[in-house]
Amino acid sequence: MKKECSIRFLALGIILSAVISLSAGFFAGTIKNQKSYEKDIDLLQQQNKTLLAKIEEVETEREKELAESLNVVEPYEYVLLAEEGYVAVYCADRKTLYASTDIQIQNLPDELQQEIQEGKLISSEEQLYSFLENYSS
Repeated sequence: MKKECSIRFLALGIILSAVISLSAGFFAGTIKNQKSYEKDIDLLQQQNKTLLAKIEEVETEREKELAESLNVVEPYEYVLLAEEGYVAVYCADRKTLYASTDIQIQNLPDELQQEIQEGKLISSEEQLYSFLENYSS
C-alpha cells in the first residue's frame, strides 16, 4: 500500500509540475508577446507619422502646382522688342511689325531694357501709347 501511495504521489507531483511548467511558459510567452506587440505598435505609429508628413508634403506641392496653373494670363495685344538698338512694337504674333520708334534701348532703365530684350508684353493700346509717351523724346 505504501508503494501505491508513493506512486500516486509521484504521479500527482509529475502532473502538478507539468501544469506549473506549462502555466509558467504560457504566462512568460504572453508577457513576451505583449512587449513585442507594444514595440510593433510603436513602430507602426512612427511609420504612420512619417507617411502623414510625406502626404502633407505632396499635398502642399500639388496645391502650389494647382495655384500656379490657375494663374490667369493677361491677354496681350502688342510686344515691345529690341531691333537694331531701338524699341520696335510688334503685334501679339511677334511677326507683324506694328510700329518702329525712335526710342533707343540704351536710354532706358536697365530693368526695362531686359524686359524689352525678352519681349515686353503690352495688354492694350492705351498701355502702349502711355509707354510711348513716357519714353519718347
